[in-house]
Amino acid sequence: MTIYKTTKNIIPVLLVIVFTGYFMGKTPYYVSGLSPCFSNLDQVETVVFSKAKVARLLKEQDYKDRVRNRIEEIISKHYTGLDEKSAVRIPELILVESKKYGYDPLFLTALIITESSFYNWAKSNRGARGLMQLRPATAIALASETHLKWRGNRTLFDPEKNIALGAYYLNKMVSRFGNLTLALEAYNHGPSRLSKYLRKGYQPKRYSKKVLKNYRKIRFQPI
Repeated sequence: MTIYKTTKNIIPVLLVIVFTGYFMGKTPYYVSGLSPCFSNLDQVETVVFSKAKVARLLKEQDYKDRVRNRIEEIISKHYTGLDEKSAVRIPELILVESKKYGYDPLFLTALIITESSFYNWAKSNRGARGLMQLRPATAIALASETHLKWRGNRTLFDPEKNIALGAYYLNKMVSRFGNLTLALEAYNHGPSRLSKYLRKGYQPKRYSKKVLKNYRKIRFQPI
């Protein structure tokens, strides 16, 4: 009986090890302070919103330079629609906002990929604009809360302002809903609609899984 129980307890652990090795490859790469692979958003959450950890890492110039170079490499694979002078500023903007809220910079990068593929002039059929796809009505309220000067809807096509408002909005959703999965779904659906879904017992996950997929894709690679 004891042997049976021990075996029963060990098997799940072995399966986790086997599957982790399969998905991560034979030689997983580890970045100091950050895990390279996540199986779900609950695991991502402990990294993305570990403010002390991210703040510490961003103080290390070598790490900051490597992350900036990685983001530049990612952006170079997308058409931004911006002139070179404006496009080269985006990695630094991501680093600044990530440090402000304790995000992994590559997570914010993955969110932008999901929203606009880094096309600055992106506009959805629902009116969302810019890199982080914010609707004007939402953005006006966010600008007021952050004391950011609003210059009409064209404000959302300013990369600096768009990223600043988008990062703030995500952080606001995290504070409201308490976890990253719900925060991402609220970012996509809107907090009111998500609350309505939750009251009906339905929790959407499609968008958060899409962001996670993009995040894993760029985080897994060595920095």
